[in-house]
Amino acid sequence: MTLPLDQAIDAAHNEAERIENEARQIEARIVKAGGVPPVRRYGKPVSGEAIGKNLTLTGALQRRDPALAAYLGVGSDFHRKQQESAEARRMMGQALEMETARLREVNAAAAKHREQRNLAGINPLTGRRWGS
Repeated sequence: MTLPLDQAIDAAHNEAERIENEARQIEARIVKAGGVPPVRRYGKPVSGEAIGKNLTLTGALQRRDPALAAYLGVGSDFHRKQQESAEARRMMGQALEMETARLREVNAAAAKHREQRNLAGINPLTGRRWGS
């Protein structure tokens, strides 16, 4: 008659050990991300709610381990926004390079035009020939 009770106790212990091992792995990733894991009891999982209340830990996980943050329910779109802003900066840089090249061509054409008018003897201030 004690056999079913022993099996139930062993099953409960094995489940607590499984949860504890998983919680320790999560805590190790939290520490690796630069955070301090929340306090919990033995055999209890790491609480995403407790992590959500700690803004410093939440921010550290969102920046350094977005997969764990999403797993714990405190994820954000921080990395996506960073990628989008980096792409926007890159595109803005390309636009500036193109505008600089265009202005360089305009300035070169204007300089050539001034040089030709000067060689032709035209005063750049008045637009008339020198000596007239």
